[in-house]
Amino acid sequence: MNLTPHDLWLPFLWVANGLLALLYLLAGRFLALLLLPALGWLAASAPGEQRLWTAVAAGLALLASALAPQPVPALLLLMAFAGVTGVLLERFNSAALRWRAAGGIALYGLMGLGFAAYQQLAPALGANDPLLSQGQRYLGVLASIAMYFYPLGFLALLAQAIWVHPPLLHSPESLIHTIRSRGKP
Repeated sequence: MNLTPHDLWLPFLWVANGLLALLYLLAGRFLALLLLPALGWLAASAPGEQRLWTAVAAGLALLASALAPQPVPALLLLMAFAGVTGVLLERFNSAALRWRAAGGIALYGLMGLGFAAYQQLAPALGANDPLLSQGQRYLGVLASIAMYFYPLGFLALLAQAIWVHPPLLHSPESLIHTIRSRGKP
């Protein structure tokens, strides 16, 4: 099999084309661009078994931030930076807190995509039926409330996880070593 220089550049061009398409999509969504560092750090610093799932959560959040109306992009940004802060502050089990943060961000990303789809489809669904139109207004109010209150629950979960352990004078590892060795070096 003879490879030409054109064949070697082809995968690079596909990746570059995909990145350019992603940048074009995100250019109008400044908050989605601000999400990239926080979500990239969460995914890159995750343990190996969590890395793929955290990257998927980051992708869902970026897609929701790019496609969903406000408050989704702003609240996703708040959740991502709160998740990074929580992981950096956690001294006992940062991998578990990172997993909670990734799961919360992924779920809100899915909610944001569903909210965006509902916003686009709702006008066409109940155009001729007054009862269906009334039900859609009620559902729209519930969805809007959920889009504001879910991030509050996420922030409460992070705060609870950070403050569940009292501050220690030493790291958890040195405390465990001291207890196991009964104070002997």
